Amino acid sequence: MKSSNTRTQILDTAQELIQTVGLNAMSYADISQVVGVRKASIHYYFPSKDDLLVALLERYSPYFLRVVDTILDSPESAEVKLRRYCGLFEATLSSGKQDKACLCGMLGAEVKTLNSPLCEQVSQFYQENEIRLTKLLNEGVAGGVFNFPGDTTAMAQLIFSLLEGELLIARAYKGVSHFRGVVEQLVQLVKA
Repeated sequence: MKSSNTRTQILDTAQELIQTVGLNAMSYADISQVVGVRKASIHYYFPSKDDLLVALLERYSPYFLRVVDTILDSPESAEVKLRRYCGLFEATLSSGKQDKACLCGMLGAEVKTLNSPLCEQVSQFYQENEIRLTKLLNEGVAGGVFNFPGDTTAMAQLIFSLLEGELLIARAYKGVSHFRGVVEQLVQLVKA
């Protein structure tokens, strides 16, 4: 097995575990069991959990934000773009047993146990999403598609918080159907 392939398998497995059970419930032993390598092999690639998290965030955040940028750059209406953005979160929840949350959402729940640089990376992910949502909302307001009281930046923060929080609630409650209902109400809230 190629080294890069093993490294990718370790990252994929760690991400899956964090998104379903959380960082503090995941161990190298769990990864070892799924990937089929010894814990020492995982330590070869990622000497510490912090090293593993840095690699995960360096992979996850740029990928997610590129997908968001693709949505924002599309010629679709602001409402369609908002629905597609929300669909990214639904896709996360829908994968597996409807029990996955956003990687950065799960890390945010455990932020008190992260070191400072990792906290900053999670915070940066949140900020970048809010910046993009603000751009989307401004586009929708300018085009007459959205009309809501208050500031677009505050609404962007509300939307991002709602989506991250709803992933956690939907995991414990009624899954995708609950999530879709909340997203539909959100869209109605911002529409003109």
